[in-house]
Amino acid sequence: MGIFPTKGIIPTFTGMIFIYIQTFKINKKQEIPFQIMVAENNFESRFFTIRPEISIPNKVYKICGLDRLASLSSPPFCDVADELIEIFQERQLVFLDRNQFYLLKHQFKTIGYNFNCNPKVVLHSKKPEELEAIFSEENLAIVSSETFAHNMIEFMRNSISEKEGFKKIEKVFRNNPLQELISNFKMRSGVYFFLDENETVIYVGKAKNVRKRLQSHFSSQTIASNIDYTKVEDIQVEYTGSDIIAQLVESENIKNLKPIYNTQQVLDPAPYIISTGKTANGILKLQITRKEIQNNLPEKYFNRESVKKVLIRFCKSNNLCRKHCGIERVKGQCSKVTKLHLDCVCSGGETIETYNLRFQSALEAFEKTKERYIYKLKGRSATEDAFVYMVNGIYEGYGFIAKEEQSNTINDILGYLIPQKNNYDTSRIVSGLSKKISKENIFRLAED
Repeated sequence: MGIFPTKGIIPTFTGMIFIYIQTFKINKKQEIPFQIMVAENNFESRFFTIRPEISIPNKVYKICGLDRLASLSSPPFCDVADELIEIFQERQLVFLDRNQFYLLKHQFKTIGYNFNCNPKVVLHSKKPEELEAIFSEENLAIVSSETFAHNMIEFMRNSISEKEGFKKIEKVFRNNPLQELISNFKMRSGVYFFLDENETVIYVGKAKNVRKRLQSHFSSQTIASNIDYTKVEDIQVEYTGSDIIAQLVESENIKNLKPIYNTQQVLDPAPYIISTGKTANGILKLQITRKEIQNNLPEKYFNRESVKKVLIRFCKSNNLCRKHCGIERVKGQCSKVTKLHLDCVCSGGETIETYNLRFQSALEAFEKTKERYIYKLKGRSATEDAFVYMVNGIYEGYGFIAKEEQSNTINDILGYLIPQKNNYDTSRIVSGLSKKISKENIFRLAED
């Protein structure tokens, strides 16, 4: 039954999309979306978790009962926008209130998309008393749960009359000289570039369907976007075959070109780095830092969880101290002693000299280890494949290779590599590759 009781039989809402946005409430006037629930018809529903557009205080995560690290590792809104656009196409959008609609409209505006429609809203004035009570500060953890979102969608459905009719959303093209050019672009994944009269790139975007996304940019009579479309004199497209490659190419160009109308992925937070050192007692140690110092290992990580997994694996495989491998922050003995009741250098169960010799040997072997993986993806045509190359979990670049090419060694494949710099956004994009790609398309490369 949930929070909101069902009243009678829920009707079939043909052509409607029910949308509920869950937010962090920073103050009375500011709400930051972190999850969007989209429900089609009566049964199909999906959650789109997005990374908050600003830094959220730790205490807010705790009050809402949410995992901060999981939230920060979520994709930005621009990465889920394509899928949302596909779902929303030619559908009647239903929101709880106008504020919810404006929240979503703002998200689309940041990526230059004209989110102009005539939405249906359930509440035209302030929330009724029973809802106001539920949305109080004492219930923020409940309001932030997925169960609550499901209940809100149910409440919205029950509030809509079965007999109400809705006009079909119509998109009208503006009269602009680029319309003929747009019609010639392919309905494939790729990255597009808006150029001004000086041939300077002023905006970079990506899409699973380039032509449809460009049409959406220049549709609607009213412009609600941070992009000044009157400045767009030309459009160039780079097809990628795969949406993952499109995301990587888009991110690369935004960071290199810094177009004036791109607001996301322009800047990067400082990376996490593993550094080596010694304790006051002379015990060799590893620690996670966000600044480069003299004794850094070469890899740079842009997700604290990923670097911690590397340290856990290193520590466990070499039977080292969890405290001195930077995994645990404790004043006394590490959990290897307190929970597993095993000897450790932090408890005096192993001499510092013996431990340091083992540590140094393990670190040298660790630095020489090169786990190289190729992730095969769809190419730009039926005659080629695309691939992403990663070393020790670090993104190294992407490439395209003809299916007829014989590739027997690492160098055969890497001859087609387009090297790239790893950064916060590329790390986020490739972090879930092993889950998105079938095992038969993941290849561990043998050393020459």
